[in-house]
Amino acid sequence: KTIRLWAAQGDEWSCHAILEEGHQRAIRWCSWSPCGRLLASASFDGMALVWKCEDGAFECIASLEGHESEVKAVAWSVSGAYIATCGRDKSVFVWEAEDDMYEVAAVLHNHSQDVKSVAWHPQDDVLASASYDDTVRVFTQHHDDWHCKQRIDAHTSTVWCACFSPDGSAIATCSDDRSVGVWRQNAEGAYERQASLAEVHSRPVYTVDWNHGGAEGSDDGELVATGGGDDAVCVIRAPVGGGELERVCRHERVHAGDVNCTAWSPRSNPGWLATAGDDGCIRMWRVTPDV
Repeated sequence: KTIRLWAAQGDEWSCHAILEEGHQRAIRWCSWSPCGRLLASASFDGMALVWKCEDGAFECIASLEGHESEVKAVAWSVSGAYIATCGRDKSVFVWEAEDDMYEVAAVLHNHSQDVKSVAWHPQDDVLASASYDDTVRVFTQHHDDWHCKQRIDAHTSTVWCACFSPDGSAIATCSDDRSVGVWRQNAEGAYERQASLAEVHSRPVYTVDWNHGGAEGSDDGELVATGGGDDAVCVIRAPVGGGELERVCRHERVHAGDVNCTAWSPRSNPGWLATAGDDGCIRMWRVTPDV
């Protein structure tokens, strides 16, 4: 029920703040706003909260209520104008954010089962959602209306997570079927299967994240990190120009329990990767350029 914020001082990490007066049940997901002063959190208590940093202290400024049950994920759009949430009630909410005010812009009921995660396009207000119904949906806005632009029949079992490539031209997905897929945009703007890699993990793959923090001219933007129920973390290369996926490294037993989250550093520390597990630990990794 708490959020801990960590800051790096050289090679050491220290807890900068603890946010503990907000949610009443386990917190499932957090997302920073593009400006870095706002933080959104999603919880099994059925709410998403927005926290604001003023003079180094965080205060809860808004409660986003509307889901009928557990909120599984939250994500802030690159424009900062929208927040997306999703939940066990099979819905995706889009919230409009303006001057610390948050209102429902759309409630999307396109999935037939729990919605596990949401992710925004890195350049446009385009949203992807992953679900227990084995699909990914892509949503766009037309005037004031949000609609499902595409259904991707991504896997043969639950799609736990989806994320966009650095330029938004591809989506990576991971699943209960132990595979990772990459879907690349065609000339018409639809995402179609580029490649998939089976048996990435020996148990369900719960998390996938595409490295957006690579230096210009490097191939860091081809790297995708995954974590799974086998307590392992993998790094996969997904060639920008297309082609097969390659598992370039795998670390066994990095946590004493399921690996539920992998997250690359967005800008300041290219190649840094954070992982979180059921063992209550967060681990920081440095992925070297010669991976």
